[in-house]
Amino acid sequence: MVSLHSSASSTSSEATESWLFETMVAELVDGELGLGFIYSLLARLAERYHLSDAVVVLTHESFGTQSFRLGGRPVPPALVAQLTETPGVLCEPAVVPEHECDAVRTASQLALSLHLARFNAGHDPLTGVDNRRTFDHALDVASARSARYGWAFTLVVIDLDDFKALNDRAGHAYGDSLLRQFAFALRRSVRSGDTAARLGGDEFGVILASAEGVEASGFLDRLRVQVKAATDELDFTVGWANSPTDSTDPEELYRIADHRLYEKKRERQS
Repeated sequence: MVSLHSSASSTSSEATESWLFETMVAELVDGELGLGFIYSLLARLAERYHLSDAVVVLTHESFGTQSFRLGGRPVPPALVAQLTETPGVLCEPAVVPEHECDAVRTASQLALSLHLARFNAGHDPLTGVDNRRTFDHALDVASARSARYGWAFTLVVIDLDDFKALNDRAGHAYGDSLLRQFAFALRRSVRSGDTAARLGGDEFGVILASAEGVEASGFLDRLRVQVKAATDELDFTVGWANSPTDSTDPEELYRIADHRLYEKKRERQS
């Protein structure tokens, strides 16, 4: 694997191969263009030209140079040394026409950009956890399933104690750093299938799927351990609501959880 076809091509005006568009259409039928499309594209390219290996090298302002290898395999260090910051396609053997490599790179770059756009639209830019819009949708879905099938889940709302005073005293940059640390601890505390989000300011929310009682307590124990390991400057108060026990209405569940949170805050202050 010794040749890299970059986006600069004297034959770029040639028509893009129809198979590329067929692959795009098939991916759109099954879902949305994203990282899976890049691997599908490499698989079709390898089948078409009987390749033993293929890598597409892409660049993006958010993360620099990234590479995707046929079959989702990792790119070994020896091969990384061959890659440059020039986006393009590496093939073994190097038999793919240059204009077709350019088309594969362009389509892969589009898929990557769409993937990142969807991710950014659903996540909090500061902490990387889900944003309020994504959380509200997940709560609506969980509530509807709970009402229909009786599936249990716990809604947890979390408020960082005295964060505003700390933020004002130490500065917003330091406050942002603490929010990122807390979000990291939160991600390490939830299970696969749970939803963790920043709801706004210093408020976070979690949907614990198929959990209530003991499972919810286990999550809080894990979170306290993770936060303590990250920083001594943060503490938090939680409120919770169980579905379907308390309600299956998402707004009512949030109201109950929020009420319990501020009840606990009042208890601590008295």
